Amino acid sequence: MSFRTVLGHEKSIHWLKQAILQKRVVHSYLFWGNEGIGKKYVALQFAKALNCLDKGWEKGDACDSCLSCKKIDQQIHPDVLLIEPEGQTLKVDQVREMHKDLAYRPYEGRRRVVILSAADRMAPQMSNTLLKTLEEPPLHTILILIANHTRGMLPTILSRCQSILFNPLPTSLVSRWLVEKKGMDEKEASLLALLSEGSLGKALEIKEEIDEIPREGLLKEWVGVKSLTLEEIDSLIDSFPSQRPNLILILEISKTIVRDLIVTKISKDSSELIHSDLSETYKVIASQWNVSSLFHRLEILQKTTRALQKNANTRLALETMMLAWAEG
Repeated sequence: MSFRTVLGHEKSIHWLKQAILQKRVVHSYLFWGNEGIGKKYVALQFAKALNCLDKGWEKGDACDSCLSCKKIDQQIHPDVLLIEPEGQTLKVDQVREMHKDLAYRPYEGRRRVVILSAADRMAPQMSNTLLKTLEEPPLHTILILIANHTRGMLPTILSRCQSILFNPLPTSLVSRWLVEKKGMDEKEASLLALLSEGSLGKALEIKEEIDEIPREGLLKEWVGVKSLTLEEIDSLIDSFPSQRPNLILILEISKTIVRDLIVTKISKDSSELIHSDLSETYKVIASQWNVSSLFHRLEILQKTTRALQKNANTRLALETMMLAWAEG
């Protein structure tokens, strides 16, 4: 594993390689972007390149075969520390312990590299401890903060780090990776890639969750139903998952079902369906709809999903969706 093995992120990797080759590596970096897109993996490859015994500093990349590279791959290198949150957030003691560790010179490598995950989920007290480290960076030490976003992070921390944004991976890359590395069929991989928001990690999480979603039930009891009573609407809203990410996933799956209904209306080719196992049910339900009404429902689902992603009130967003649904 090395920069050569990273999927996507060409621009970010180019910057890091140039920093190594031009000897312009700074003390503090912030790698940020959507969860599960490879930030931590790239940070480890950066650490390998910095400590590679086979002229990593001259090549700008790791060899993957020297003792240092192998130790980092196995996460047993004494100079490469990966600090993960215990639970949902980092603990104060973890950051304090890191601050102490940074005072020591590297044991084996050229640089001591500390990778701090969940840097966007720190309490103010932890942020202040981290800020002390950033204000007086130890020699021979590089700190890499990993964050999903920069909201809530202290401006003084952000100003002391070189920020590198990691963009979502293209859908085609995610799909190809799922087929080649996970052995999925192309249709399943395409669906997961579509829902993943450019994140390999999220694609794999959705894979586990999607089997629990009653797609045919969604189609027959909600997505494909032309009209609902107020009691049915209340019951449906109450049945939706309370956790926002799970609710958004339900809406994303519902969008693919509406999309399939549209395909069923305008094409007889079932190979174009995302959920081809529902093709017979689609034929029955699609016959009751016109295409413009289905597009209207698709638009409503898209608006509701965007609202929830922006932290809109869940109940209000669902009620608004259902009322707009009835107007279609």
